[in-house]
Amino acid sequence: MTTNLTRSEAQSRTQLLEVDSYSVHIDVSNAETDADTYLSRTVVDFSARFVDSTFIDLIADSVTSVLINGESLSPAEVFDGARVTFPVRAGRNSLTVEAQARYSTSGEGLHRFTDPADGKTYLYTQYEPTDARRVFANFDQPDLKAEFIFTVTAPAHFQVLSNRAEARTEPADGSAGAASAGFEPANGSASAAVVTHYFEPTLKQSSYITCITAGPYEGATDEWTDPRTGQTVQLGAWTRASLVDHLDAEDIFGVTKAGLDFFTSEFDYPYPWGKYDQIFVPEYNLGAMENPGLVTFTDNLIFRDKVTDANYESRANVILHEMAHMWFGDLVTMKWWDDLWLKESFADFMGGLALAEATRFTDGWVTFALRRKAWAYTQDLYPTTHPIVADIPDVEAAKLNFDGITYAKGASVLKQLVAFVGREAFFAGSRLYFKRFEYGNTELADFLECLAEAAPDRDIANWAAAWLGTSGVSELSLQLTTSDGAAGPSDGASAGSAGSAGAVGSAGAVGSAGAAGAAGSAGTAGSAGFASCGAPTDSVAASRGAGGGRLVASSSGARLRSPDAVDDSVDGATGAAPAAGSGASGAAHAAGSRASGAAHAAGSRASGSVQPPRRRSGSEKVTGATITQADSAEGASLLRPHTIEIATLGRSGREIVPLDSFRFEFSTESADVEQLIGRRAGVITLLNYNDLDYARVRLDPESTEAAVTSASRITDPLSRALVWSALDNAVRDGLMPVQKYLTAYARSLGKESHAGIMAGLSQTALTCIDQWVADRNFDAAITGLLGAALDALAAAKAGSDAQLHLANLVLALTSRTARCAAGSSAVAMGRGFASQILAVPVGEEVDRMYAGAPGQSGRVDAAGQAGTTDQAGAADQAGAADQAGAAGQSVEASGDARSGRGAEHSTATLPFRGLINDHALRWNALTALVCLGWADQTDIARENHSDPSSSGRLHAETASAALPLPIVKIRAWEAIREAGALSNDVLSAIISGFIAPSAMPLIEEYVDEYFDGLLGFWMDNSIEIARRLVLGLYPRWSVDEEAVVEKTDTWLAANVDAPAALRRLVIERRDDLARAIFLKSTQSSRH
Repeated sequence: MTTNLTRSEAQSRTQLLEVDSYSVHIDVSNAETDADTYLSRTVVDFSARFVDSTFIDLIADSVTSVLINGESLSPAEVFDGARVTFPVRAGRNSLTVEAQARYSTSGEGLHRFTDPADGKTYLYTQYEPTDARRVFANFDQPDLKAEFIFTVTAPAHFQVLSNRAEARTEPADGSAGAASAGFEPANGSASAAVVTHYFEPTLKQSSYITCITAGPYEGATDEWTDPRTGQTVQLGAWTRASLVDHLDAEDIFGVTKAGLDFFTSEFDYPYPWGKYDQIFVPEYNLGAMENPGLVTFTDNLIFRDKVTDANYESRANVILHEMAHMWFGDLVTMKWWDDLWLKESFADFMGGLALAEATRFTDGWVTFALRRKAWAYTQDLYPTTHPIVADIPDVEAAKLNFDGITYAKGASVLKQLVAFVGREAFFAGSRLYFKRFEYGNTELADFLECLAEAAPDRDIANWAAAWLGTSGVSELSLQLTTSDGAAGPSDGASAGSAGSAGAVGSAGAVGSAGAAGAAGSAGTAGSAGFASCGAPTDSVAASRGAGGGRLVASSSGARLRSPDAVDDSVDGATGAAPAAGSGASGAAHAAGSRASGAAHAAGSRASGSVQPPRRRSGSEKVTGATITQADSAEGASLLRPHTIEIATLGRSGREIVPLDSFRFEFSTESADVEQLIGRRAGVITLLNYNDLDYARVRLDPESTEAAVTSASRITDPLSRALVWSALDNAVRDGLMPVQKYLTAYARSLGKESHAGIMAGLSQTALTCIDQWVADRNFDAAITGLLGAALDALAAAKAGSDAQLHLANLVLALTSRTARCAAGSSAVAMGRGFASQILAVPVGEEVDRMYAGAPGQSGRVDAAGQAGTTDQAGAADQAGAADQAGAAGQSVEASGDARSGRGAEHSTATLPFRGLINDHALRWNALTALVCLGWADQTDIARENHSDPSSSGRLHAETASAALPLPIVKIRAWEAIREAGALSNDVLSAIISGFIAPSAMPLIEEYVDEYFDGLLGFWMDNSIEIARRLVLGLYPRWSVDEEAVVEKTDTWLAANVDAPAALRRLVIERRDDLARAIFLKSTQSSRH
């Protein structure tokens, strides 16, 4: 079976064929039965330029009939499982293929889902890049556009949608149209129960953006009228019946109408696709997909539980991103996946622009600067980096190139392009592009030609060569000399003192006088805090972050040039990645060599040995300024033309505000910045002010010190995000001690007000805890942060975004305390908070917290046996739990805290008024207790009974697999190895629980099994399922990290012929782990 379509094969078909139309019939009348397959029938009319043979793409269980120009071919001879081969004549041809296609559970093709909340069955399709072939026979490549006419036979109570409006429906009784069309309902149902839906022909489009949805979907309708032309577009918003009460159609339609206003005006091109339905579907692999007329979204964007404003901003961004595709990608489409950026980079940029200019999220670029670009930096610093215009030899490579470079780097570079040519020229070139190539296919040269016509005074060709044809991220630094004689390069952060607000250090406290008094006898340390981690991951994916180097291929696989790490989003209590465990040695491991902990790609700069620079007062005058650009990974020259703004930030009372700014252009390795001479130096000099450029900025040492102590005082959110981005990159590169970053985070985030910044910083902080903090410093770091988070939670405004975020952050940190060697008051408080959540009914306020852990089930001890609470809790220094009374009992779904021995310690309370208990909060609390061994399967079953939704089922799968028992891990591994029997999301839920934090290395034995099974993961599953296995199970959780790097190198060396896409994933995970080892090796226990 040949499933990997290559570029050369696609080009050969393009030279041979021109496709006119497809007539596709899909019969899903058996969808609610236990049938595995459904009828798929395709008639394709096309022309051939000469006599030849070719193939059409189809992945199906069986092919029952093949007709070419009326001649029957033997399916057994022409179908290999992925392709149907047939002869063609010059001129007109007609091909008919009838097959039994398989219902999918991987999110690829026609996905079938049964809602555990009500037993209802739902179907939807997802194709990009080449999974339309899993549903119907087609030439599955983007440049063979055609008209599509869909008919769908389905149960009568199903709502059936497709790209175009429904033309009519008829009973599928063999007499009212079904028989004349040549098909009968597959399940033999009576005509009253089955209906055939006939849809209007599509406009000319690619196969990967066709779409069908079917099921008892419910929703709302509206319409939009173009204020300029009067064009009217019918709008729909749909989701599962069990979620429709949470649909929030008013908000969704509001963003939709604002986007249509914006894009039709800016593009000067009417919306081309008739209607505009948006449907939110379960177990979706992506954030959304731009099918014209029927955009599909993950139903994670339907908010059943309370979320922060960052979630609403994210949803609006996704809606606008997909809408931009109606022009960039759907109307004009790339010829092949090499030019994927022609749609994804543009949609990412245009979605962000529309978000900031057409919706209430006027500061939407703030989140982009800190979170979205961090994803790009990470991807661009891997050894697998590639230019924006990539070399994509086949569809497997295409699947993996939906990455941070294609999306976020491309969007960032387009921001730079707009700064370079000017906004009006950019949009003029875009308008010309749409009109010249409407309903066609293009490549890079076509867009550049249009842009050059719109901006004749700019050298577009050289700009494109420098930005689109090269890989890597530029690093900008500034050498400043001031009137007091101070001078320093922008080489990251020194390891100086943490400042007056205290440090997260070996004692584990974030110290300062403050609001700890509310904690009473169980008090937490310090007043610094954290802020919202409530935003969902963006549409692609899943791990966000930024890195500081990359692994470079060597004869044995890869070697460490400077390691890098991928950030992990906060995902409930356990997060996306548990900590790596103990066992990292002092040197960063590499395949063919060992990199010294002091040597680094940004230069031979060691963190931890430099004395802190003297801070600027802000009144000094600049006497000299030189800006330099280099490659972030290699430290070498990477010369690109940069159009940036430079700003001086200074103090105004207790605030830090922009004093002045100016635009600056340069393309050489270094350049004098004469505009700064004679100006006040301020306290922070910020390169890339307003974030026009794609570059990682190194703050000068004085600016770094000011940022560490005072970032939250910067009044402009975008400037604040850019400063934090610089600090994030410094800690990732080993230029700032991890503990110093965590101290800055703890000091600042109690004051942070922007939900997107709060979410981004939380991701970095949890990555520090999970991956970068040395084992000897782990207890101190996590207990210090947990104490700070609890203090901040106690002080947070009732019902605020910060309160909700902090509650989830406390739970995420609490789950990670499973790795602590000893208990502490903060750990006991975190456990007590989780218990209190479970003691409060859904929908009520969590208005107090007991300092202990009342109402918990018997803890599971390290040996996997049910232990007494005295055994489990003796190390809890606060002694605040009702330990003896809790042994062997279960967490009650509601009710009062039990009394008993130790109850006298439960009188201290913290107020959490306005924090409403919902299912998401409860599951995060329960999963945290499971990781600690303080809840068991009975508790999980009880919570799942209370929440029988699909979300509840996934949480239950995760919690069950997280139980710290060897037998649980054995069963979870067995289920994972049979991934084909699980749906995509259930598989990921089990993996998340399997690798959850634990007091004991319960899964160490699976390191070798992972490497032994790698090829099988890839070869025996679809790409989507294989990706989840390869990435989710990579053993960075091992207690012997260096051994894992060695095993990875051994596997790479032994499998040089493994699929390139698989090797890419493994190399990137190795890079993450090498980064973690390097950062741990640079730490002392005294930072």
